[in-house]
Amino acid sequence: MIKKFLLVCTIFSAVFLTACLDTEEKIVINKNNSGDYTLTLDMSKMLAMMDQFGGQDSTKEKEKKDSTVFFKPYIDTSAALSAREKALFRDGSIRMQVDEAEKEMKVIIHFPFKNISDLPEMKSSYLSVIDKLGISNKLGKNDSSAIEQADADLSKNKNMLNPAEQAFAFAAAPGKISNTLVNKQLITDKLQNDSTMQMLQQMSLMMGDMTYKTIIILPKPAKKYNGKEVQASADKKTLTFTTSLTDMLNRPEAAEYKVEY
Repeated sequence: MIKKFLLVCTIFSAVFLTACLDTEEKIVINKNNSGDYTLTLDMSKMLAMMDQFGGQDSTKEKEKKDSTVFFKPYIDTSAALSAREKALFRDGSIRMQVDEAEKEMKVIIHFPFKNISDLPEMKSSYLSVIDKLGISNKLGKNDSSAIEQADADLSKNKNMLNPAEQAFAFAAAPGKISNTLVNKQLITDKLQNDSTMQMLQQMSLMMGDMTYKTIIILPKPAKKYNGKEVQASADKKTLTFTTSLTDMLNRPEAAEYKVEY
C-alpha cells in the first residue's frame, strides 16, 4: 500500500497532492520524557476527486486494505543509515489505510522517542530515513521503475508536506515544547517568486484549504500555552493547535505555539 501512495504522488504531482492533503501530528509525552510521534496524512479528498474526474473504474471491486510496515527489518540490514539514525528510528513504522468505497485514504507515520530532546532531530529527518530505507522498493516487486520514480518524487517534494516548515524552528525539551517563526522573509520570498507556491494557493481556492493540526498530550497539566486556534482539554493535558496553509503563508505567526508544563 505504500506503493500505491507513492504512485499517486507520481500521477498527481506535488502541487495537486498538497491541495488534497490534510495533516495531523500528535506528540505524546510520558512522565519519564519518552513518548510517541505520529503523523497522519489524510488523502481522502484525493480519492473523492479521482472518482469525480473518472479516475476510478466503477466496474472494479472497491479496495479496502490496512497494512503496516515496520522499519526494524530494513534498518537492521541498511548500509545507508548512520548508527544514530538506526538508533532513533528502529521502532518506527508506516501504516496505510484505504477504503475506496468510503473514499478514505490515510498514511500514518509513527516513531517513538526515548527522550523528548531527540524529537526535533527526528522530526527533521524521518522522511530522509524513509527515503534511504527504500521501503517502497522492498515492498513492490512489480512495476519497479514506476515505484522508483515515485520514490524519487516523494524525496524531491517532501517539503511540500509543509511548504513553510523551513521558516520555523521546532524545539522540545523536558517541560517545554515550541514552534517559533524564525524567517518570515523566506515565506514572503516564496510567495513572490515561487511559481509552485502561487499555483498551490490557486489550487487551495478551488479544492479547499490544506489544514494542519498539532495535538500535544502532556504527562501533567500545562502551566502556560499560547498559539492560534488552540483548544485545551478540561485537565489541560491535551492541547490542540490548528492552522491552514492560507494562514501559514499569509500570516505565518498563526503556526507558532509554545507550551510549558
